[in-house]
Amino acid sequence: MKVNGKNFRTIWLSEDNSFINIIDQRQLPHQFVIEELRSVADMAQAIKDMHLRGAPLIGVAAGYAMYLAALEAINTDNFDGHLAACAQTLRATRPTAVNLQWAIDRQLQEMAKSGTPEQKIQIARETADSIADEDVASCKNIGQHGMQIIEAISNKKNGERINILTHCNAGWLACVDYGTATAPIYEAFAKGIDLHVWVDETRPRNQGANLTAWELLNEGIPHTVITDNAGGHLMQHGMVDMVITGADRVTRSGDVANKIGTYLKALAAADNKIPLYVAFPSSTFDWDIRDGLSEIHIEERSGDEVRYVQGWHEDSIKKVLVTPAGSQASNYGFDVTPSRLIAGLITERGVCSANEHSILELYPGHGGVQEEAISFHCNWIKLPPLELEQIDALNVWREKLYNAGLVGVTPEGIGYGNVSARVWEHQFVITGAATGSIKNLGAEHYALVAGYNVEANELTAKGPIQPSSESLTHAMIYECGQNVNAIFHVHHPGLWRKLMDNLPYTGSDMSYHTPSWEIERLFREHNLAENKMFAMAGHIHGVIVFGNSLQEAGELLFHAIEHNDPFPANVQ
Repeated sequence: MKVNGKNFRTIWLSEDNSFINIIDQRQLPHQFVIEELRSVADMAQAIKDMHLRGAPLIGVAAGYAMYLAALEAINTDNFDGHLAACAQTLRATRPTAVNLQWAIDRQLQEMAKSGTPEQKIQIARETADSIADEDVASCKNIGQHGMQIIEAISNKKNGERINILTHCNAGWLACVDYGTATAPIYEAFAKGIDLHVWVDETRPRNQGANLTAWELLNEGIPHTVITDNAGGHLMQHGMVDMVITGADRVTRSGDVANKIGTYLKALAAADNKIPLYVAFPSSTFDWDIRDGLSEIHIEERSGDEVRYVQGWHEDSIKKVLVTPAGSQASNYGFDVTPSRLIAGLITERGVCSANEHSILELYPGHGGVQEEAISFHCNWIKLPPLELEQIDALNVWREKLYNAGLVGVTPEGIGYGNVSARVWEHQFVITGAATGSIKNLGAEHYALVAGYNVEANELTAKGPIQPSSESLTHAMIYECGQNVNAIFHVHHPGLWRKLMDNLPYTGSDMSYHTPSWEIERLFREHNLAENKMFAMAGHIHGVIVFGNSLQEAGELLFHAIEHNDPFPANVQ
């Protein structure tokens, strides 16, 4: 997003990778201040005292904090012990937002896969960057899905102005970029839909009046700041068409914990038959709980946030006491809105109803124990090396990709990238699992996918080696693109980011195998038959390029990298 015409994220790593920069949100909207955080203690204080806030951003900040923890641990006698102590310190800062816990656990799991402290530091940095990039991709997807709801209301009103009520700040300041509840608003406004936003002040810290209003002002979006208690009156008089909020924790049954006052807005919306939607990335789901009212811990903050207000006066920010000096104040930070009051949940994967059945239809794999990837079934028939003419042609291009660093293996032994070519209508040959470290492949390194059922995540393979679960991604591309005869899956940071700015990308919540419905969606919504490439948002730096021949796929890929231009139409 832009601040005074310049692009900013809310959090980013310094150029020398030694500290973290954040936008200090305590100073907004009156001063734009960038703060440097150089230690875990700095980050913990920043999270606790709300220099930064918002569930998605808190999660990203925790990811970067664990990178700082790894930098600190290198100078201690107990590397893993220091990481564990830092994790415990961070967990205690903001107990309601589940994203914080999720990011810490992810960092610890990733670092546990590596050996030396130096490798752990590298993994921690890459993982923190991945968490940040994935948040941006998720928010952009949330915006696209939510925009369709706004567009439908606009069509129903024959293009008349839509009035949207927000609560707190679930904008780009609460995330890395785009925001959650505001992302659909930004997308709809960019599309030319006539809209206006009611911004409630959101006491006691006034994140609506201070932050959301400042964001909308920078974006040129019509808006009006209102008192928290005005929302019900506006709804009664037909001045609100929909309500969109963010979330700090969502149960598997659809109960939502969000900034205090959300429940009251939901009650007023329900009484006036106005739809209330909640927008958030899937990392905000707490898959282990169902009853939000009894199972979500509600943070109680300092009563001074209620007793005092702050604002701009005579060239500086001043704090003023508004209650009697001897009065005590209670300050619950969040409340829980029951699922029955929510019209729908807007996530990076799509929109679903706020109930367990609908949520699990959108997020299969969470029916019991939480799973990180879709279950993959391979019926493998072991045979001698295959004699197929496509293998020789694939080897030529695979060596080019390997030499360019587009496929291979990380220093930690993690392989990346694969190539395939169609053999017959529903069959293709593909590089086998765990072949990333091998420069020159032979026939013994390829498998023939002889049949597949993408809906069941199942395939049948023949040959000397098994294919990986990413073969299902290739299978769905061949299924959707009848003229596709070759596919390259590569990793390239610059092209990956360029694609996510200009071309389609998948949902960010799957780390490896891209589910079939995501491929089908991209072909349906984004004309992949013409674009012939897309980014894998949850698969750091992963890019898919395809064509009607290996030559076409290769030329598209290397042209895009060489010219920093991902548009196939520009290839001469």
